[in-house]
Amino acid sequence: MSYDMEIDSESEFSTWDHLSFNLVMFMLPATYAMFATHLFWFYETEVLLPVLFLGVAVIIFGVWDAFNDPLIGFISDKPNRFTKRYGRRFPYIILFGIPTMVTLVLLFTPPMTNAKVNPWPVFLWLVIILLIHELSYTGVSLTRALYPEKFRTDKDRRKNSAIGIVTNNLGFFVGFIIPMLLVWEGDINSYWIAAVILMIPCFIFFFLGIHGIREDKVMIERALTAKREPFFATLKKAVKRKNFMTLVFISISTQVFGACIMASIYYYVKFILILPPERQADVLIMVVWFLAGLISIPLWMKVTPKIGHKKMQIIGIIITLLALIPPLFIRSLILALIFVGFLGFAMGATALIRFPIFADVIDEVSLLDEKRQEGVYQGVFVFFDRLGIILQPIIFTVVHILTRFDPESDTQSLIAQQGILAAMLWIPGLIMLAACLIFWKYYDLTPKRTLIIKDKLKQINL
Repeated sequence: MSYDMEIDSESEFSTWDHLSFNLVMFMLPATYAMFATHLFWFYETEVLLPVLFLGVAVIIFGVWDAFNDPLIGFISDKPNRFTKRYGRRFPYIILFGIPTMVTLVLLFTPPMTNAKVNPWPVFLWLVIILLIHELSYTGVSLTRALYPEKFRTDKDRRKNSAIGIVTNNLGFFVGFIIPMLLVWEGDINSYWIAAVILMIPCFIFFFLGIHGIREDKVMIERALTAKREPFFATLKKAVKRKNFMTLVFISISTQVFGACIMASIYYYVKFILILPPERQADVLIMVVWFLAGLISIPLWMKVTPKIGHKKMQIIGIIITLLALIPPLFIRSLILALIFVGFLGFAMGATALIRFPIFADVIDEVSLLDEKRQEGVYQGVFVFFDRLGIILQPIIFTVVHILTRFDPESDTQSLIAQQGILAAMLWIPGLIMLAACLIFWKYYDLTPKRTLIIKDKLKQINL
């Protein structure tokens, strides 16, 4: 049975509108890709910052990230002198674009001191730049809060999400490939040079995306007349919303899963596959992952309207978990590439459905609250979502200490190798399995219910 029925099937937006909207967010996956794949490796094996200091720095970043996101969402929900002319989100997105790019470069220019002997200068630099980078990154990510405000029908949301998968994957791809091609192990300067070059396409796409994130008069009028309440009151409500919280668990699990996979690439290639840098195995792995995810989009787009958002989410996670079994035993590059292709194909489903499900949940809470507060709920969502980011450095720090990982050695003991695989695969996999079971049990927004909710929202002009 197909659920591709909508109250209002007429699209108000052109393909360029959808594409431009997603281009402005290109920098988010691009900067995050380099951040996730290179930051831990850079500071642990190149700068030689003790792993305990590194873990604490990234955990501080994660905690700040959790509180900073709802704060920015709450502030952007409040009208100010720019709202009447530009809207709620547009000014903040524009303001924080350039700082997001600059601070990524600064992350790879730590003080040139001996971090092994005296870790404090490098530690403090890392913490300060991480906090500024996250503040700026959050400002740009307000584009996500625009998604349910701007695109009101399932047809537009699916089209925008499909285009977003392409631009998001492209951002990840560029954020992976440029650094991996330009960074050389042992050459600290190659990291910041790669970051500078990566920022060139980010700036171009950010400029092209300005058109897509503009807020029209109807959106601005809704923003000016919307009812608001304090952030913590919204937080208290949010944790009582069953569907909102089940989606939070899914998002936390996918965040820690993606963060652990990406942060493990260099460790996996060097210490598990035991391949030299000149083989460029890391680049091959990222290319296959990207292409597999891209190829999967048409299939998932065709299947989703027929089975609904919930089933699509569950199917995507189950296939992803199945893809994690072979690499526990694989030691061949060819077999590793097959596994990565399967994994990328499966993860295309979870990536495609992320925003449509979030929009469904926002519609439900907007009806229950009788007001639209996408920015605050986006902030609350990210507040919990960032627990996944915090878990990654905790997992890596604990595992590396327990298994006695040696950052100065070209080889690792058997137990250290198993630790790399645990941090990369089965620990985040178990977290994702638990979240999937919670989602299957408690999430109850069926296609029929979402249609009813959209109808009611139109009736009360929300």
